[in-house]
Amino acid sequence: MGRVLWLPDALRDEGVTVVEHPGWQTRGNATFAPRGVVCHHTGGPAHGDAPSLGTCVAGRSDVPGPLCHVVLARSGRAIVIASGRANHAGKGGWRGLVGNTAVFGIEAEHTGNPRDPWPAAQIDAYHRVVAAMCRGGAGVAPIPTSMICAHREWAPGRKPDPVGIDMNAFRSTVADLLSHPPTTTEDDDMTPEDRQLLQSARDEAAAAGLRAQELEGKVDRLLAWATRVEARLGKAG
Repeated sequence: MGRVLWLPDALRDEGVTVVEHPGWQTRGNATFAPRGVVCHHTGGPAHGDAPSLGTCVAGRSDVPGPLCHVVLARSGRAIVIASGRANHAGKGGWRGLVGNTAVFGIEAEHTGNPRDPWPAAQIDAYHRVVAAMCRGGAGVAPIPTSMICAHREWAPGRKPDPVGIDMNAFRSTVADLLSHPPTTTEDDDMTPEDRQLLQSARDEAAAAGLRAQELEGKVDRLLAWATRVEARLGKAG
């Protein structure tokens, strides 16, 4: 049991744009031993990239935060908010798994209205986020795709999410991703000093505020700057 501090790098390796939310490294109980993944939708507002972020971090009056490990914005950005156990699955289970200690949780921004389409970039990132989790990392063994479930499969009759997503097709797509190595990171050959420079840009993007939808312009500029830094350092090397 412990914390999934490897998660942001694993997501980047999978080709996902990542924002590390302030405090994620110590958020959530350290009694976390994931052996499955539960997929959710937020049921939040119709406008904004990640309007449910604050709620997912702080929780609600009836459930304390964090409410997931990753908030998946409509743009496809994965906002990592917790490294320990999160309060998301609740009563129910999947293929022998029970309790939040046993499962990753992803809250994908969506109203929950079946008539509202899922953005293509968000669905693509959803597959990749789950694949990154299933590959495992320090202290977490690889997770079979059979252990991926919707919240509605975890709690039939109690939960409907994620609405409009065929989970059999979803698991098949994740299995296809897992049949290939993850994307190689561009900074594998960077020096510790170079890594620190790049990380400072990522940290600034994460620490800029609590509401991701208000930071889209700044985050995009920082990510573009980080890309230029990586390219410049690559040429220098």
